[in-house]
Amino acid sequence: LSAMPPSDMSSFLVKLTSWLGIVWISTTIVRFILLSDSNKRVYNHTPGPCRILQGIENGSAGIEYVSELRLAFISNGLGAVDGEGIGRILTYEFPEKTDQEQRKIHQATPLKIQRSEQFREDKFAPMGLSAFSSKGRISLYVINAHPERKCVEVFTFIKEKSLLQHRKSICDPKFNSLTSIAVVGADRFFVTNLAYFNCGWMQMAELSLQLNFGSILLYSGKEAEYAEKYFPSPSGIFYDKTRERIVVSSMLNEIITIYSLKKDLSLNHSLDISLLSSPAGIYVEPKSGDIFAAFHPILNSLVFHWMGVKEERVVSPSQVLRVRIQEDGVSWVVTEPYANDGATISASNDVLYVNEQLLIGSLFGKCLLCDVDYPQFA
Repeated sequence: LSAMPPSDMSSFLVKLTSWLGIVWISTTIVRFILLSDSNKRVYNHTPGPCRILQGIENGSAGIEYVSELRLAFISNGLGAVDGEGIGRILTYEFPEKTDQEQRKIHQATPLKIQRSEQFREDKFAPMGLSAFSSKGRISLYVINAHPERKCVEVFTFIKEKSLLQHRKSICDPKFNSLTSIAVVGADRFFVTNLAYFNCGWMQMAELSLQLNFGSILLYSGKEAEYAEKYFPSPSGIFYDKTRERIVVSSMLNEIITIYSLKKDLSLNHSLDISLLSSPAGIYVEPKSGDIFAAFHPILNSLVFHWMGVKEERVVSPSQVLRVRIQEDGVSWVVTEPYANDGATISASNDVLYVNEQLLIGSLFGKCLLCDVDYPQFA
């Protein structure tokens, strides 16, 4: 057989490149349409009576529970406070199961912040939270998602004064687009980078193309290093201390991934749980090991909700799923304790399950507290 002339070879390569480009563009468009969730509908239901937690209006994006204090710490995320854009953290104390009078009080308490020289109140946008308790002292590690200050802010909590005492800021060049944090020891934690690009249209393009440039980072006391470098859009992370597991949610791939945590703090992949909805914040119930996660069930609504301003924001549906890992460790059962079309609570971003009550936080709006009437079925 004679060799193909150079002109024919060039023509063939051009045609091949063109066809491959058309195929790539076509598959990208199809993936984007599926990603937008335009075919989905949300049907409202609750696990029991629900009420709005008073004192929170402009965001409850992150929630962390400290069991010894029965306290939930709640961050307002990127939501503005009093129209000034100041970040704040509040607490809600869960009552005892038997204290029916206390269960009627649904009020969050704002915390004062005692600033250090490092702390910039005008550049504080608290998102994910994680606490560490040692010798009676509660340290609160807070993701600062402000576009101009991607750091982890470390506070000491003084309950008697409703005060957060700022100790230090932990910043690293690898902190690109921080969303969530899981503390595993004193000044040792995992954080998630949702994407490679910091913010704006580049990040939007990266997420729209479903490029797996997100990452899970481990900070071990000196500097951050990659625990998982190319993880698809990690939006939430939780440390299950009882079972020595790290649980991570992927917003765009619609999965929750479970890792076993080794003694050297390296991660060993255990299980991927496909859920057909976009997970955000995660909570693992200590006794049962059940995974509760807040979801954005319709992503195109979330995009418009994110891009809006205050009253002009388009509502985005909310959803909470509960995942029960079965005894074989590789299968699971999923139930839906809560779903809403966005009219009651919009863009659910984090969740907590304590004393048969669900606390659901939203990206820019209110915080919802629901009784779970039949926990065995929820």
